[in-house]
Amino acid sequence: MHLSVWKSWFHKKRHSSIADSMYTVDKGPAMPEEIREVIQQFFRTYNHFKGARSLQTDTFIKEVFYATKQDPRDQRTIEEMEAYIQHKNVLRLRLKSYVIDEYLSLGEKICMIGVTREFNNNHKNRVLYFLIKEDHAWKFHHIARSHHGTILDKFQIKEQTGFVVGNDKAALLFLTHSSSVDASTFITGDYVHAEGYLDVEQEPSSHLYYRVVRMNRVH
Repeated sequence: MHLSVWKSWFHKKRHSSIADSMYTVDKGPAMPEEIREVIQQFFRTYNHFKGARSLQTDTFIKEVFYATKQDPRDQRTIEEMEAYIQHKNVLRLRLKSYVIDEYLSLGEKICMIGVTREFNNNHKNRVLYFLIKEDHAWKFHHIARSHHGTILDKFQIKEQTGFVVGNDKAALLFLTHSSSVDASTFITGDYVHAEGYLDVEQEPSSHLYYRVVRMNRVH
């Protein structure tokens, strides 16, 4: 989906169900039961990536692949990407538990959930998942990751505004449409919490960049 479409949903529909406390895997914010069942099935197969293939769009697999491989010029098939992720998952941390702490309906066929994940070394992180309804079935479509850092640079590329967020050792590139609130709100030097998903529909290049979903100034 085009970024401006995502943004319009966020501005038109601000209601969200945010939990006041932590939940176990079988509880969380109110949501349609069919969506909750898909989420539960997805996380039951989390440590066996191929087991959740019917619950993932091609876009989702691409995002996980490029986040893992970190080479935007690698043009494998979806099946090859899936096999690569499956192989890497054997060597990675195992998911211990998860907590759904946010649910946001963005339309009849699109929703977003916030999930805090805990792994077997007690490491925790939080991501946003976007689910879409395709052929009468809900599927995971985007994974938006969180990143804290200083805006080191802000620049313009045609109708896009770019932010380099991080520090002098590591940084990520975020893009948003220049007409968005984020483009006009944030400036170089701001310390921000940015959430975004990899743009995997871009033309092959030497750079990976994230589409801004949300950005907040950290005081």
